[in-house]
Amino acid sequence: MADINTVTLSGRLGDAPQMKYFESGNKTVTISIGVNKWSKKQEKEVVTWHTARAWGSKAEFIGEVAKKGALVFIEGTLEKDVFKDESGQDIAKTYILINEIKISNKKED
Repeated sequence: MADINTVTLSGRLGDAPQMKYFESGNKTVTISIGVNKWSKKQEKEVVTWHTARAWGSKAEFIGEVAKKGALVFIEGTLEKDVFKDESGQDIAKTYILINEIKISNKKED
């Protein structure tokens, strides 16, 4: 059986998309998505924040269209970057690499 690495979630953008451009001409965008869920223990909705990233034309589309507070639905894969900090310690960051995204900037009543 093949391994599966698929993430699907829906939530709201906590900030405007963060675009980054490279000398090579490539571009990337990073977004922060808040997903609400009910906590029985806290007796209220709590937000879990997820970081998602896209590259190239998909990044450009997200950067141009998405606004803070937009409702997004994404499908992607879970990825991990490992790098060293100033002291030489390994730092790992996990994010969702976006394959598909739907964006709605409409305000709900």
